[in-house]
Amino acid sequence: MTTVTDRAAGALTVLRPDVREAAGNADAAVLRPDDQSQLDAADRTRIALRVALVNDDSDYADRLAAELDDDEVVRDVDRWAELPEATQALLAHCEQVALDPADVGAEEIAELLQHFSPDQVVTATQVAAYASFRVRLEGGLRLAADPGDGPASQPGITIEAGAAADGHRLSTPGEAFPSMRWVSRVVPGGEFVETLKLDAGVLSAQTLLREAIMTGRGALDRADRELAALATSLINGCGYCTAVHGKRQVELSGDPLTAVVLAEAGPAAIADERLRAVVDVAGALTVTPAALTAADVRRLRSAGLDADDVHDLVAVASMFAWDNRLIMTLGNAVRA
Repeated sequence: MTTVTDRAAGALTVLRPDVREAAGNADAAVLRPDDQSQLDAADRTRIALRVALVNDDSDYADRLAAELDDDEVVRDVDRWAELPEATQALLAHCEQVALDPADVGAEEIAELLQHFSPDQVVTATQVAAYASFRVRLEGGLRLAADPGDGPASQPGITIEAGAAADGHRLSTPGEAFPSMRWVSRVVPGGEFVETLKLDAGVLSAQTLLREAIMTGRGALDRADRELAALATSLINGCGYCTAVHGKRQVELSGDPLTAVVLAEAGPAAIADERLRAVVDVAGALTVTPAALTAADVRRLRSAGLDADDVHDLVAVASMFAWDNRLIMTLGNAVRA
């Protein structure tokens, strides 16, 4: 049987071999694991289909729908009453995870836990977060493959500016990116890895993919990868990832200003054309549905990034669509 991964393989061929292999392994771990006792393949596919739909990705949605007998019901919210109540609840949760993780709070997770095991809540959220990654990865790579001709885009992505926009002094990196700790909403008192171990197969595959994308021997400078992760996390509102990756960008770049400027004054305050393009393209991939255009890719090329740089950038921004959603919904970040 031809799987969703088989039919989508062409979009991923341009990725670095380590990232491509890790992405394929992650797809299998999330959508087609050997152990489906927590959530069967059909429910996983239904969740991924809803995520594809809210992201306006008809190609991915059609490929997923081909594996379901009830895809028309899943597509039409007015027909969800035809589905089991448990399936309706998981679809509603996962759709909100995809649309805006900031709107998924402790109360919703607590309500889900009255009807589902912690393992099931983590697994369903992983599927929604993974599909959010996948639609951005495929869409970004398609645009990178054929950016067409014409002018590059103009700067236009907005990240909410902080105090510096009002004329206040910029913080130091330590002030802007303080140490944070994460408290699980699923495992009382649990940490992030402990919570994700409730679906250990996905955790392993996801960790290997993140490492390949963020630290593998890629074309895009590692400091620029961290800057893209920071931009994505700021737009999504993930304070934990903002602190971690803002601090890491400063360490890797040796530049104490750019990450802080981005966090506190927004993209418009970044004077360097190349770094501004990296930030804006990461931001365009972050919103739901993604706003990335071929003109944005042409802007990257004009700023000096080659095709492999662009592929790395797309992978980073897509990865943090996944990570942010897990961190923001399954737990809460507080200052350490």
